[in-house]
Amino acid sequence: MTDTFDLPIRPRSTVIGLWIRRAVMTLLALVVLLAVANRFGQRPAQSTTRSPAATLRLTAPDTVRGGLFFQSRVEIRAARAIAHPRLVLDAGWLEGMQVNSIEPAPVGEASRDGRVVLSYDALAHGDILRIWLQFEVNPTNVGRRSYALALDDAERPVARLARDITVLP
Repeated sequence: MTDTFDLPIRPRSTVIGLWIRRAVMTLLALVVLLAVANRFGQRPAQSTTRSPAATLRLTAPDTVRGGLFFQSRVEIRAARAIAHPRLVLDAGWLEGMQVNSIEPAPVGEASRDGRVVLSYDALAHGDILRIWLQFEVNPTNVGRRSYALALDDAERPVARLARDITVLP
């Protein structure tokens, strides 16, 4: 009689399967940790441009995921009177995006060279116009596109802000 404790010997396929399960669980945990650390988008970033007539500020995420609801905020601070403020959105604002709401609602909407133009009431010197736009990203809308916008006084350019947005699956 021996005092040795015999450990069961596992077949090689069982050991390999165990390591594959561990690797898959580690990858899933890594994806969750990266998402918690906001490596996959949604955190808003702020971009600002100034001109003698106005300051134009955009607060919106640089990266979004398919199916996600998100908000963009535009702030226009008039340094002089702007009789006919027009917010001109590049095509990337609406390409593959569902617009849920725009508040305050524009007085008028139009299209100019494939861009959406939102018209608002006149701004006096020192006035601030804040516009909230809520979107939902279509899941098939993957890629990088222009998220630039411009402020015009009727047809005359006042300020332009260049920016891109990346859509992940």
